[in-house]
Amino acid sequence: MASSKSKEMITRIITALILLPLSIFLIVKGHNHLFFLVIYLISLLGVWEFIKIVKHDTIIVYNKIIWFSGAVVPFIIYFFGFNAFVLSSFVLLFLILLIKMFSANPTENVIEEVSYNFFAALYIPFLFTFIPLLKNIGFEWVLFLCFVIWASDSFAYFTGVALGKHKLIPKVSPGKSIEGLIGGTLGALIIAYVLNYYLLKESLYIMAIITVDVIAAGVIGDLIESMMKRSAKVKDSGKLLPGHGGVLDRFDSLIIAAPVLYFYLIYVAGK
Repeated sequence: MASSKSKEMITRIITALILLPLSIFLIVKGHNHLFFLVIYLISLLGVWEFIKIVKHDTIIVYNKIIWFSGAVVPFIIYFFGFNAFVLSSFVLLFLILLIKMFSANPTENVIEEVSYNFFAALYIPFLFTFIPLLKNIGFEWVLFLCFVIWASDSFAYFTGVALGKHKLIPKVSPGKSIEGLIGGTLGALIIAYVLNYYLLKESLYIMAIITVDVIAAGVIGDLIESMMKRSAKVKDSGKLLPGHGGVLDRFDSLIIAAPVLYFYLIYVAGK
């Protein structure tokens, strides 16, 4: 058992060492549209993983609608804005209702099936798009988001292993502890301070608020995916990233934290 965990940790570290410099280079030096395209392709992988997860449930899944949304929605938000997204959401909901209406069982499980597929169609493409939207504000905010989330996850893991005794939400994620959450928060605050000192130059008070908000959103994002996977009775969203699982296993925190950071910067900080 210890040997297998050690091998998994080594694989995890090697994967991170390969992907980390590539990610930083793309964030810092990549053109905004190129960065959007990369995140768009990653989100499509996320859609593929999400379809596999939801297929374990009992509700009928409209694959074509989910793929259509995954392919179109990010472009609509990124290039045309949120008003166009509202229109596209209405079109999606209308199409899902029509599909149900002309299905073999149009009067059975209507609310469950329509709600399920509407959520499945929008969850991944909508949330992923906030990452390139952040880069439009400034690449430093994408770096901040990524490093704070990664630091929070790493410090929480090692603190939890060393000191974890009190479970956070055991029915959702039995491995997460309150001690790990505290350790992850403190570690992420240190990383945020370093990034702020060298890159962002915001007031310490503001950065503390932003960092805590991002950490909280990241933890909630992680728990949301754990909740979905437990419902579908799957361990990982995929096996694309050795030692890390699938795309959703790596981005579950980021895609919830990204809109929190984006809306703060737009509507509170006025960026």
